[in-house]
Amino acid sequence: MPNLKLPVRWYGDKPQRGDLDLELKRTAFMVVDSDGGKEDVHVTEGIAPALEAARNVGMKVIFIHNDFSLVDEPGSIKREMHFERWGRPKSASRARSPKKPVYAPCIQPLPDEPDFPKNEYSGFHDTHVDYLLRCYDIKTMFAVGFSQRACLYQTVVGALEHNYRPIILREGTFSAEYPDTEDDNLPEKGWVRKIMFRNFEHIIGYTASTADFVSSFNAIRQS
Repeated sequence: MPNLKLPVRWYGDKPQRGDLDLELKRTAFMVVDSDGGKEDVHVTEGIAPALEAARNVGMKVIFIHNDFSLVDEPGSIKREMHFERWGRPKSASRARSPKKPVYAPCIQPLPDEPDFPKNEYSGFHDTHVDYLLRCYDIKTMFAVGFSQRACLYQTVVGALEHNYRPIILREGTFSAEYPDTEDDNLPEKGWVRKIMFRNFEHIIGYTASTADFVSSFNAIRQS
């Protein structure tokens, strides 16, 4: 399997750009919390083309989704964080049967692509994600999904902590802004997204565009 040459962005004392030369056989494509069946622009234009490109060259693909069926108890502190302190009614206890994730057709997992349930923000917490990646000698993780400031972010932190090189595709994720952080003058349209990308590029990994990712893979197929 040939190597992949990909333009990436990171941050030192200023924004940096360069190319990474990656072993395709040691890379994987990770889709985080993208179930729900939504076909918004981040799924159809940010994730789907990159996922197709990765599949076309035989890259290992994995999915991760939330499933709190075994951990959502009345004493869960997350109930306070997400419901009680906001004056919302407590969430009802969830069914004990495992969740069946639903994906938009354009990113539906293939039969041989594992879909790991997780019960925390990070896809590496108490899952078999690391075990599977080590079985295939994976070193680099391309990451897409939701959201940029929550589960996707915590999962790429987990990837770094397990000694993987994380690369986020910028168009393949999204984070909602707050009323006082929206800013149409920024390319990211808000300070939360800008700072989350900046922090990731500074201390965790690299980012790349979906367009560059797809173009780099097309160049491999045409060579």
